[in-house]
Amino acid sequence: MQEAANLLRKTGIDVLGDVVWGAHFCLFYRTKQDLIDILVPYFKAGLENNEFCIWVTANPLTPKQAENNLKKAVPDLDTYLKKGQIEILPYDRLYLYRGRFDRQRVLKKWADKLDQAIAGGYDGMRVTGNLSWVDEKVWHDFIEYEHALNGTIDKQRIIAVCAYCLDTCGAAEIVEVVNNHQLALIEKADKWQFVKNAERKRADGEARLYQAQLKSLASELSLAEERERRRIATELHDRISQSLVISKIKLEALRKSGYGRKLDGALEEICSSLGRVIQDTRAITVDLSSPILYELGFETAVQEWLTVQVQERHGVKTEFEDDGQVKPLDDDIRVLLFRDVRELLINVVKHARANNVKVSIKKTGSAISVTVRDDGVGFDLAEVFSTAAKKGEFGLFSIRERLGRLGGNLEIESAPGCGCRVTMVAPLKQEKVSEGDKDEHKNSISR
Repeated sequence: MQEAANLLRKTGIDVLGDVVWGAHFCLFYRTKQDLIDILVPYFKAGLENNEFCIWVTANPLTPKQAENNLKKAVPDLDTYLKKGQIEILPYDRLYLYRGRFDRQRVLKKWADKLDQAIAGGYDGMRVTGNLSWVDEKVWHDFIEYEHALNGTIDKQRIIAVCAYCLDTCGAAEIVEVVNNHQLALIEKADKWQFVKNAERKRADGEARLYQAQLKSLASELSLAEERERRRIATELHDRISQSLVISKIKLEALRKSGYGRKLDGALEEICSSLGRVIQDTRAITVDLSSPILYELGFETAVQEWLTVQVQERHGVKTEFEDDGQVKPLDDDIRVLLFRDVRELLINVVKHARANNVKVSIKKTGSAISVTVRDDGVGFDLAEVFSTAAKKGEFGLFSIRERLGRLGGNLEIESAPGCGCRVTMVAPLKQEKVSEGDKDEHKNSISR
């Protein structure tokens, strides 16, 4: 979880979007302009996102040409160069030693450069190397180097692009290159596209299947937890709480009967103590599982929790709004939605420093929409998600995942000093997945 804050990195390449650390892909280019079109925005994104950058050039692009073109997109490039955040080198400065290619030496150079980047306070390293200099004499050795690099790079804070001239690669060479990279960038019909290698496709398919299984398991665990909370709350209410109430009534009767006047003080103290225990037990019962949720419904339970737990207990002024439409929620959806609303309101109390909070519930077609709005301090969304990931706090992530599993979604609007508005949308009824649908899902993944 420590890496989650820095997991996604902007590539600057529209067709790719964001990638994770360890991304290693190849670029098949034909012209100098191809290299400029891809690598200039690639390095611009790296510089702007606190990454140490290394651009290793070869024909048809010289280091000076690379610098001049990058400067057009990054006007303050001189500042980055001066502080050493980017190096633009000719290929022989990095790949060759005394005119020879030594793959172990090059691999060590990359490792040393990464150590230098981390020590310098950068999030990681972004690199590219143009391989137009690789000829038949070193091709086999270089492919072995690429294979070794691909086997280790996914464990490092590195993003790497290896550029190959398409016109000098035959079909066999292209296959070897693609097999040593996670994906390949290539221009077709004046449009850049990417192609994943077969092994990567298989791994991604398995990963999606595992992710779906984990989400399903997480959802089932949440429901199982809620059922257990409900069972414990029922036990507290039916057995402990009722026994305490009966004991208090009997003691009150004894105290008022006059038979135990010498014990009046002690009896009164015991009755007071029992009264406090009863109140605490009821509060614990409600915290565990709201009985109102099951007896009177979702809207009433939310309104009661808002009034008692937020306004009366913490002094935050509350407002509740319901459109009055009947919302026949499935039990599982009702339980998870109530849990999520409660979690959002706890966040308001703990972190928002709000004076007012409003909860609105309405039916929209076959879905229910719940909005929680406060006038608190607000926050920068990207910063909060980043900080939460570093600390392993995934409240909003969990809510979004739970809603997504139900077929719903989560929208957050906030800015520092402007309060926060969170809207949750979920279907009224959870779709039942048939065995045929499950099989089709598995088949679509395998394809």
